[in-house]
Amino acid sequence: MRNIFAYIWRIISVMLMFSVAMPVDAKDSERPTKTLYGVFVDADILHPIFHLFNHDRMGVNADVQIDLWHKLYPTFTLGYDWFDASDEYAYPIAANNNLYKVEGLYFRVGALYNIWKKDYSKPLNPMAFLGVNYGCSPHFQYTIENYPINNEYWSSNNNTFQANGHTISHWGEVVGGVKTPIAKNFCLGFEVMYKFLLHIRDQQSGNNLIHQSYSPGFGDKESGMWGFRYTISYFFHL
Repeated sequence: MRNIFAYIWRIISVMLMFSVAMPVDAKDSERPTKTLYGVFVDADILHPIFHLFNHDRMGVNADVQIDLWHKLYPTFTLGYDWFDASDEYAYPIAANNNLYKVEGLYFRVGALYNIWKKDYSKPLNPMAFLGVNYGCSPHFQYTIENYPINNEYWSSNNNTFQANGHTISHWGEVVGGVKTPIAKNFCLGFEVMYKFLLHIRDQQSGNNLIHQSYSPGFGDKESGMWGFRYTISYFFHL
């Protein structure tokens, strides 16, 4: 855990030093007029829309982005995901009337860098950005029911196991997106995330080792590499 946070902090530090150095070669009129321009509060509206068409998943998330020099945006995201992945659990034996549900909170910390042309005289600008995040679901819950026990001495599927508990997952993200003002202090934005799983902790339940297929905030362990957010934002300028 400490190594992961150290790695993320190094990336943010490099981006911070780079953003401070950028104005040196700019004209005086193009220099940032302040360090802290304001704070964005974003709410994702895409996941609730997805739930209308896919009742096996529900999710909400929102984040806070701090505008430094109109260049660097340290970001913190808090979210909640619920999955009913009973038909997609990566289990080697076919099961009937099975249940696999995952739910829990997650968070992301990271930073975005604005690559779009900036007007430093205005508190709010359109932006196009690239960035990195570290994500963690620190204590998500899983429930498993009616899965057959994989044992060569038992040929009947009547031998099943149930398990429930909590575990933890970690992942990283590379982010790209855009954000544009639509009214006073309000913005719309779109983000694309490429996610790579770092670790999901397996749990022991009796004689069975439980492997998770899903994680809040990440999605499907095998095919959850891409993520999307469509956001509405309010900018508190300072």
